[in-house]
Amino acid sequence: MITNEYGIHTFSLKLQCKYSEIQNIIEQNECICTGKGKLGLSSYYQIPQFKDIGVEIQLGQSVTHPCWLILIINPSSLFAGTYEPTALFQADKESVQQIRHRLRNILDKIGIDRRLKEFKLSRCDLTCNLYYERKADIQDRLDIFKKSFPIPHYNAVKFGKYSNSDEQFKGANKHSWTIENKSKSCAFSVYDKSYELEKRHDIKIDEHILRLELRFGRLKITKLTKSKDWESQLVELGSQVEMHQHKFLHRLHMTHFDPVSLPELLDRINASKDREKTKKKLRRIAKKANGCVSLAAVQKDCRIKKSDFIKLLGKFEEMGVEVILYRAAVWSVTMSPNRKIGYHG
Repeated sequence: MITNEYGIHTFSLKLQCKYSEIQNIIEQNECICTGKGKLGLSSYYQIPQFKDIGVEIQLGQSVTHPCWLILIINPSSLFAGTYEPTALFQADKESVQQIRHRLRNILDKIGIDRRLKEFKLSRCDLTCNLYYERKADIQDRLDIFKKSFPIPHYNAVKFGKYSNSDEQFKGANKHSWTIENKSKSCAFSVYDKSYELEKRHDIKIDEHILRLELRFGRLKITKLTKSKDWESQLVELGSQVEMHQHKFLHRLHMTHFDPVSLPELLDRINASKDREKTKKKLRRIAKKANGCVSLAAVQKDCRIKKSDFIKLLGKFEEMGVEVILYRAAVWSVTMSPNRKIGYHG
């Protein structure tokens, strides 16, 4: 049986600074230069001192553009004071207040006297961990996501072009799938968390975790939240993780995770209260799906208008299943019970 948990994995705070402020931070701390802008007019730095407790500090210094400071925060790790590779943060008023106090201590240590209320919430990752019993189930479900129905204005994003000899990007793209909208204000990633931890951090865990990550940028955050300050926005988004995840999965027609057989799917179609004409279309979709590479290919093969096809996919959801394709076979899936885990410091 699949179990799941919801929470916030990462969020980022951004502060616009003066050139002299960034220069003072660079001079007072051990920084790593991570890049140079065009014509050498901009420089980018990182302070790695606090990464082991979940805070990455990035600096941007430019003579032609605004300078900035970004805090990339894994709140579970910062809350615990040690790296927590799989924990998800439950953002309530009290826990966010404690995160604020820990961030204040870090800013004091590196010589930043700006108030935390001046920072803006520039990114927030609303996350779901799916725990599977078998490792093979992770890749199966990941491949299913890659065959989901396309969302308008979203495009697949890969880790980068790679040569035949570069296995790093091959492995990353095989074990993950990301789509992003054109404005870059929203992205959705599905990836094998166990694989990522082993390959990137040399950490092996016993659990088999498929992570679903819904990433909101500043533009999306301000549209979705009524609050203005980053602490209240974080609490607001934290209470809506499951809702936003489910709404996005509904757009992909990927709201369920436990597979059932094709014969059972056909039995459910036959037992539904739909008209026989509709049942015939549903059976046709299920059978045509056998061997197709994506739901978009099924729609084309069945010669059904996109709008009608989406309505028919909704019929499957009403029956508590969705049509899934994998290894030349049709799968349907049913919702599993949720496992909600509270955060304990």
